[in-house]
Amino acid sequence: MRKALAQNRRKAQTRGEKYWFSDFELNTTEGVLRQKGKIVPLAPKALKALDLLVRNAGSVVSRSDMLESLWPDAFVEESNVTVTISKLRRALGDSDTGMKFIETVSKRGYRFVRPVVTSSNEASSRDSFRSMRIVRLTYAGRVLDVAISPDGCLLAYVPINAGNHSLCIWNLSSGEKWEVLPPDPALRWGLKFTHDGQYLFYTTTQPNSTISVLHCIAVHEGESRPTRQVIVNVDSPVALAPDGEQIAFVRSFPGQHRDALILASVDGGNERELASRQHPDKFSFSSPSWSPDGKLIAVGASRSNKLEFSLLAIPISGAEPIELCPWDWKDLRAVAWNAEGNSLYFSATERNSNSIQIWRLPYPDCEAQRITNDTNSYEELSLGLQPPTLVTMQTDALANIWLLAPAGVPRRITSGRTEGFDGLTVTGKGRIFYASTENQQPDLWSMNADGSDSRQLTHDGCLFPSVSRDGRFVAFVSAAGGTHHIWRMDADGTNRKQLTNGDGESYPCISPDGSSIVYTPQGLARNTLWRIPIEGGQPLQLTRDSLAIKAVVSPDGRRIACTYRKDEADKWKIAVLAADGGEPLMVFGLPYPYHQVIRWSPDGKALDYLDRCGGVFNVWRQPLDGSTPTQITNFTEDAIFYFDWDDAGQLIAARGTKTRDIVLIRNFE
Repeated sequence: MRKALAQNRRKAQTRGEKYWFSDFELNTTEGVLRQKGKIVPLAPKALKALDLLVRNAGSVVSRSDMLESLWPDAFVEESNVTVTISKLRRALGDSDTGMKFIETVSKRGYRFVRPVVTSSNEASSRDSFRSMRIVRLTYAGRVLDVAISPDGCLLAYVPINAGNHSLCIWNLSSGEKWEVLPPDPALRWGLKFTHDGQYLFYTTTQPNSTISVLHCIAVHEGESRPTRQVIVNVDSPVALAPDGEQIAFVRSFPGQHRDALILASVDGGNERELASRQHPDKFSFSSPSWSPDGKLIAVGASRSNKLEFSLLAIPISGAEPIELCPWDWKDLRAVAWNAEGNSLYFSATERNSNSIQIWRLPYPDCEAQRITNDTNSYEELSLGLQPPTLVTMQTDALANIWLLAPAGVPRRITSGRTEGFDGLTVTGKGRIFYASTENQQPDLWSMNADGSDSRQLTHDGCLFPSVSRDGRFVAFVSAAGGTHHIWRMDADGTNRKQLTNGDGESYPCISPDGSSIVYTPQGLARNTLWRIPIEGGQPLQLTRDSLAIKAVVSPDGRRIACTYRKDEADKWKIAVLAADGGEPLMVFGLPYPYHQVIRWSPDGKALDYLDRCGGVFNVWRQPLDGSTPTQITNFTEDAIFYFDWDDAGQLIAARGTKTRDIVLIRNFE
């Protein structure tokens, strides 16, 4: 961190910069902070502190680094940092407006948490960014998807209320809002306006279904709105041809281990396959975009099992795809051409980052330029063409670990932001192993069941831990070699060893005796279960001719439970297999298939799983004798990301929320 701070200071000496956040502008050349054009009185040390925090937005700046930067030639107490930060918070209005700019990170320092737009005071950068404005339109975090009409006047969005999804329109000029479709448990996503803004394409996915259906509906208030079904089985939002006569979308064929880019008439007829990618090479399921001249479709693509992403241009003529940028991205989401066809906008994650940002790719020069620069993630984007207006979904997650003793009251035992969001597992004696993200990187930690003795075990990006019941070994997923593989280590983080080296592997589960690990491949053998010895060696395939993922081994080691379906048309279920695999011994219904977690009950006589009602997650128990499931927990809010049991019958759960809000960006071209 100190090296980065020193580099930033040297940079500041050679070139001034401007930073915009909320309605503030920090000009480091003038040494002035302005709010809505008016100078904000600020003491020199507070101004320097703000400069330091904003330059490193999203990262923690330690107290010692602040002391070194603000008082380089003097010895002062750390209390001076506290006083300076307090003055800075008052100037920004943290306590008055309810809008938080500076976060205190316990025992570490401070972090600037608001979105920041950066511009060099050189002419080219100033002209590009000084008038750009980012406006957050919602704050409750309960919006699933959004799109903007081509003229930039209308927003279509999907509010979430008690687990139901409606479809609404927002007139940005008048402020009027109206409901197009009432709330429904089905997911509604993939919003796309027609070119005249009169109709809207949207996709629905019913609960416990893997088949999504594309629809079209009129959007204006007061009109009758018959919904027209267009196409069954779509896996991405649609792109609309410039003449409005064709659509393009991605369809996955899991049984054939490939993805295809499909063209069809706007009424759903005349389907044809334009391009295909054989797994582990895949198409992104986020929005493709049709070029204004009608010759190309831009779409995200991945290789190496979603560890390397790029943008491809697929010629309508059927010629070979064109790589528009290097395979340097960790993730790539929505894509949109501008009106002139000389730039593409897309949301993606850099290789050295874990947040999804908005980027511009000039065409045909194809050198990516950052539009946003903060620790938030922007998952989707939609572009209004005249005037250029970009709308996106700003996403965040908050997760803490909770302890629920038998007949007890739930008690939160962590207070950070992402504990357990990317995995949680418990030993028989109650030692908790979990993934937590700091500085945009997930890593593994362990602690006691009361939250004490917290220890960081990895420092290079690891997730999805599984611990042996006796606490000797931990299996986990790491991309240290460039591909997600299964690793194992001792419980103290030592003696790490890579166990798999295929096309990519995930979701490890250690057998209770610590002798082997069951996992799911991500390449050509995806959706099958395999076992490998804890010391490595030749893996053994356990399932064939079906789809099975997220295995958990029974306490006696004799059976395996997993999420399962016989084929692509089947619904996801819970299946129980023999330890050596084969066909299911028993199958149970699974009411909520998305992001499911399955655990054996401590006595091995039942399976526990997640269900959602009214947007709230609880743990349910399915006895193996086939009797009626019962609800185990009675939480009244939040999601459950992971859970596990110790031998004393204590439930440890990672609980929290995932927020999604609408952000509007203007003056970015």
